[in-house]
Amino acid sequence: PYLFKTKPRKPAKGREITQSAFRPHVAAADRLFVWRTPFGDASDARLAAELPPELADTARLSIMGALAINTRNSYGAGLTRFTQFCDTWDIPEPSRMPASYALLCAFIGAHRGSTPGGTLKQWMSGIRAFHLVHRAPWYGDDDWVHMARISANKEGPKSTRPARAPVSIEHLLCLRAGLNIETPQHAAVWAVALVTFFGCRRLGETLITARDEGLPPISFRSHRDGARSASFHIPWTKTTREKGASIIVTARSDDLCPVKALENHLCVNRAVPDSAPLFVFATPGALQPWSHLIKSSFLATCDGFWSAANLAHVLGHSFRIGGAVELLLAGVPPDIVAATGGWTSLAFLLYWRRMEEILPMSTSRAYRRAHLDDLAKIFESFRVSQKIPADFVSACSDGGRMSSFEL
Repeated sequence: PYLFKTKPRKPAKGREITQSAFRPHVAAADRLFVWRTPFGDASDARLAAELPPELADTARLSIMGALAINTRNSYGAGLTRFTQFCDTWDIPEPSRMPASYALLCAFIGAHRGSTPGGTLKQWMSGIRAFHLVHRAPWYGDDDWVHMARISANKEGPKSTRPARAPVSIEHLLCLRAGLNIETPQHAAVWAVALVTFFGCRRLGETLITARDEGLPPISFRSHRDGARSASFHIPWTKTTREKGASIIVTARSDDLCPVKALENHLCVNRAVPDSAPLFVFATPGALQPWSHLIKSSFLATCDGFWSAANLAHVLGHSFRIGGAVELLLAGVPPDIVAATGGWTSLAFLLYWRRMEEILPMSTSRAYRRAHLDDLAKIFESFRVSQKIPADFVSACSDGGRMSSFEL
């Protein structure tokens, strides 16, 4: 059930691989579980000897749902690049898994200077996942590989894609003015926008599309100080994987209240059954009475209003960045913001390094030089309070051992 079995596309130029019985032509998302190696075949044989066929299949299925479709697609691309490299150099099949530290270093070195470090990191994550799925030892944590990755980060070309500005309060006010939140789809769009922004989350975490998880229980609370909040569990995050996380948003006294937006969404879309995910919307008269709010549709709706207002073009990750900035500038303590977005202390400091590069490029009028200076002081105080050396943060930012999942 977790194999997508979509019709594989013809490989793009430069992405062809040598035909092999080990690697049938399947969609990128299915390569982790369908592609084989001699080591993987031996591992499957051991599993078959240990368990009855039905239980062996159950064991395999139990791990297939751990990765989201987008992650599986990107990991499939990494497997393709590694396979191309091995084909070019006639690396024997048994030597491809487990891949030795030397082979991994050679793969990284072959792309050093021509491939961005972030892309190589994603490819290595795909190769690692392939090893984990097939129970192969992983030598990607070897010191040689670590140094090769640092070198690739330093020498890799800079991304040619334009930097994406964060979502700002200005974006949200523009969106609110354009939406009719009394209609089912716009009510869902508005709730997702505010919850993702003030919850400092990724759109891929609030808009779950891989499987229907059902409506999570939402707790609306009134606190003794008069504040109101809403909280619910999301089934998956980039850092915690299937463990998920809790999203907590606090009411505001203006039009940008995430609690009111959630309440409005649930009211307008009350015809949607509880078996459906949270952020779907009613479609009266259609064959299916409700529809998923998918990421591309959500962003297209938002961008339509923002482009008309000449606001900066943004991506899904822009909500997480913008929400963190807004909460910090509003005086929310950094440790609370870090907890809200699911960052560790070090990951949050590294995140600031990323924001330092992105915020000045924003065309939004929301962030001025004084704001950046204030944020720099906030993060420096936070670093000192957490007893994290500045040179350690710099080393991690330049290509240390920090997991990409933490960011």
